[in-house]
Amino acid sequence: MAEYPYERSVADGVNVGYEVYRIRTSVTEQGGRVEAAGFQVPVRDKRTRAVRYRELDDDIDYEGRDLDRSVVNPNQIRTILQTYKDRVFTELFPERSGDWLPKTLIFAKDDNHAEEIVLAVREVFGEGNDFAKKITYRNTGEDPKTLIKAFRVDPFPRVAVTVDMIATGTDIKSVEVLIFMRDVKSEGYYEQMKGRGVRTIPDADLRAVTPDAKTKTRFILIDAVGVSETKKSASQPLERKRSVSFDALIDQIAQGRRDEDALSSLAARLAALDRKLDDEDRQRVAELTGGKTPRDLANALLDAIDPDTQQDEIERKYGPVTTPEQEKAVIDEMVEAACAPFDSPDARNHLKLIKQKTEQVIDEVTTDEVLGAGFDLKHAEETVTSFRRFIEENRDELTALQIIYNQPRGQQKLTYAGIRELVEALTAPPHYLTTANVWQAFRRLEAAKVRGAPVDDQLTEVVGLVRFALGQDELLEPFADKVEQRFNLWLGREKKAGRDYSEAQTGWLRAIASYIAANAEIAPRDFMEVPGLIERGGIVAARAAFGEGLNDMLDDLQGALVA
Repeated sequence: MAEYPYERSVADGVNVGYEVYRIRTSVTEQGGRVEAAGFQVPVRDKRTRAVRYRELDDDIDYEGRDLDRSVVNPNQIRTILQTYKDRVFTELFPERSGDWLPKTLIFAKDDNHAEEIVLAVREVFGEGNDFAKKITYRNTGEDPKTLIKAFRVDPFPRVAVTVDMIATGTDIKSVEVLIFMRDVKSEGYYEQMKGRGVRTIPDADLRAVTPDAKTKTRFILIDAVGVSETKKSASQPLERKRSVSFDALIDQIAQGRRDEDALSSLAARLAALDRKLDDEDRQRVAELTGGKTPRDLANALLDAIDPDTQQDEIERKYGPVTTPEQEKAVIDEMVEAACAPFDSPDARNHLKLIKQKTEQVIDEVTTDEVLGAGFDLKHAEETVTSFRRFIEENRDELTALQIIYNQPRGQQKLTYAGIRELVEALTAPPHYLTTANVWQAFRRLEAAKVRGAPVDDQLTEVVGLVRFALGQDELLEPFADKVEQRFNLWLGREKKAGRDYSEAQTGWLRAIASYIAANAEIAPRDFMEVPGLIERGGIVAARAAFGEGLNDMLDDLQGALVA
């Protein structure tokens, strides 16, 4: 069976890529000195961990490789961990809220070293025993298997420190950071240890243990001892041109750049992008690239630079005996075929668009969480100004805006298609105005008039934003809340008009109102297509409940709740 390369597993979405983050300290690199200055120094028994004090006969000079073997320097351990704490939400995971440290696995030299690290983690992060656990074969008081299970599927512990118990074979998909505080000489062992971070995980499972995470598209290997600086494995980080932006890289490929690092890096970006897309975005990419999704594009690039695939193609075309010229011609042909989809300006622009949109949401979240109230206020003003300008400039271009601007309240018959068109225009370049970001900007500027938060992925929330911006609504609140208020008023009017509804009919009406809240409209065909309405018996049961007046009732209710 052919070997399944790590790079290909990333492109296929089986594993994620990784980046190396190097931490260097003077003690780690240069060692230190313990002076025999006529006073006693603490000495620990490695077996019992009992500490006693004695006076040294001579100064002790030690090198970095002596650390945690013959000499322990607690400050060196704390310095590395403090650096991680300071950088984790500014450089490594800037899109996170900062409330949940990514699941972190630390490799120690031995059990004593692991014990020192656990104590230092709790001290540096200011957390209790549940936050960090030692998981080794010498655990006392707690079952290692129970701890491993908790680390895998529970929010706590956030940090596990191990020597070799979790180094190989144990599958913990939620791990996003590996910290090497020990060196490894064996190539195979290093690969196995590194493999603790590579596995993909469903978004819902990741959020169950790290609530502020979205999608695992990579892991970070933090090298505190130089473990990554000697080549131990044939697999290198798939991402080799991190400093080059996605837009620049894809343009360079279109302009004729063909070096292996560029193709590998573009494959890494495309593989990571594919994991963030929905089927609609993938389909649109395929339409522009001759049927290829971002994952297909990544695989084609990897095929073009993979020696085994190249050799197979050479032999298929020319047989086992070939000339260097023939081999080069085949490889060039493979590379050009893999890069051909990027010759299309439409394909390139769409790939940039969906990448930017994903990144724009993240950049906005980071700005809100990290840069403080003063900057946020300025940004909120810019967002609201941009939103108001957009709706004014597009008032005659977009159907939903035409209706809201030109028809009086109570007669604004909006459609789901019109609202969808509005949202897509808002989120597209150059605006990148998501409902959540505009909502938060209004909250920062007019907090007394903003209640609640918009429902994720519910397009109708934008209706409330537009009406609030135009002064048609005095309060900005979730669309479903407004629908609920109007629904209760409608029921009251119906009762005054002598139309009382049974419990079964009221259940139907609430289900209908809920659907209208999410979609702005409802039609008889929806009773045959929407699961929540089908479960109640569909159109047959609805007509049985309301008789021939069903259609008129739907129109009346829709107008009362949305218009």
